[in-house]
Amino acid sequence: MLVRIEPKAVEVPPHVTFPASLNPLVEAIKHGGSLAEAIDKVTRSLGYTTFVYGVASGRALKRDERYYFWSTAPNEWVAEYDQRSFVEVDPRITYAWTSLPPPLIWDQGIADGTPTVDTFLERAAHHGIGSGVALYLHDYNTKVIVGLSQPQRRLTARRRAQMAAHMGDAMAFASLFHLVFMKEVIKKDMAPLHQGSPLSPRERQCLQLAAHGMTSTDIGEKLGITERTANFHFSNIISKLGVLNRNEAIAKAVCHNLIQVDASTTPLVAVPASKIREAQIKRWEARINARDEASRR
Repeated sequence: MLVRIEPKAVEVPPHVTFPASLNPLVEAIKHGGSLAEAIDKVTRSLGYTTFVYGVASGRALKRDERYYFWSTAPNEWVAEYDQRSFVEVDPRITYAWTSLPPPLIWDQGIADGTPTVDTFLERAAHHGIGSGVALYLHDYNTKVIVGLSQPQRRLTARRRAQMAAHMGDAMAFASLFHLVFMKEVIKKDMAPLHQGSPLSPRERQCLQLAAHGMTSTDIGEKLGITERTANFHFSNIISKLGVLNRNEAIAKAVCHNLIQVDASTTPLVAVPASKIREAQIKRWEARINARDEASRR
């Protein structure tokens, strides 16, 4: 699930001055060097050891929201985070659901006595992610989180002040990486590289409930999570299964016995995934044509 992109030379916006700490990344982008090495150099120059980037690509004409991920974290931690659905309790994520917040400096104290968050932080620290800063970006069609982490679990006042002083460099770092990822991956409509990865138990549970007609709001209430968290699970499901939308995800999951539906109450007719895709595209195109026709009147 560790996503690596190694771009060819990418045009950097002219007349933009970047902090000197970003020089390794700027040079790699301009000349097509190793992005992974550059990311690691910049991360360490800012005083951190691990970099993580996640982006929800937003709905498009022919597909629902997809989720992309890129990190220098250990593969073991990436897999554990995914399979245990830590996104539901990760304080860096829950902090971001309600708005576009300012950067978050965090350490073990952020758990505030919540057992599930304590468990998450213990497991993260086991993999060298004990504290750090989370940064948030948003444009017309994407939502982005970038995390920079370090092993120490309790931040001193001095370290917090250092992190705050370099926040501008960290934000520029996040923005520049997002620019490259948009050009090299998302705008080229590349599939997320965790496509084909196994669904987590929670993702199967969400699909099972959706197959019985429940909305994200319904699912959130039943599972004790927010609607936005339920939607995140579906964006990850769509990415893993390589489908266009939630309905096609349900159809594919049923066909591959990932979930079970009571055929006595829900008659099933086998439909090839390609036919589902074609029908969905036609519905989208009809909707857009109808809207354009109405605007011309």
